[in-house]
Amino acid sequence: MTTTKSTPMSDADLEVMYLIHDAFRRDSERLARVAEKGVPEDPATHDAVLLGWHGFSRELHQHHMIEDEFLWPLMRTRLGQEPDALEVLDAMEAEHSLIDPTLAAVEDAFDDREHGPDVLAERLDAIVHLLRSHLAHEERDALPLVAGALTSEEWHQISKDALRKMSLSDVAATTPYLFEGAPEDRIRLVFSELPLPLRLLHRFWWEPRYRHARRWE
Repeated sequence: MTTTKSTPMSDADLEVMYLIHDAFRRDSERLARVAEKGVPEDPATHDAVLLGWHGFSRELHQHHMIEDEFLWPLMRTRLGQEPDALEVLDAMEAEHSLIDPTLAAVEDAFDDREHGPDVLAERLDAIVHLLRSHLAHEERDALPLVAGALTSEEWHQISKDALRKMSLSDVAATTPYLFEGAPEDRIRLVFSELPLPLRLLHRFWWEPRYRHARRWE
């Protein structure tokens, strides 16, 4: 007879979520500065802002896709008899559905050289407001539900499933994005969960390439 290991989730398990959220908060500050100052006319600086924006929007969209595919459905199976908890999950999905078109609206403003500058600041302010509110809501109400409903093994399986779904180029963009400016202890904890080949690629290729690219300013 075999038994399945069942370990309660720990604070360390959730560190990756806080790492992701802090990366989005970091870039929300940059977006707020772009909204205040406007997109620079200098072509090189303009391209740097776009590179930063595209990295942010790609990572946010990917993160929400992973949550919607792997995390929230499993949570619903665990919390099916708890209406208050399901209301929180409904709110998470509803907030995702608001953020996605707001990202698209900003993208349209960046693409429209003639009329985009007139609406860009308003649209950037909208995504910054929505994102900050969503991150705070998720950390306050949803993550405690996750920690109480899932085991550590299930949480790590979600991470493995998400990693398998990502292409190598996705992972190459994601790891340096998340680690930029993060505390070393948090980086070490999350970095240790990656397979050794990906850790080597990050250290010797992806992170140096990311560091030397001009973003945001």
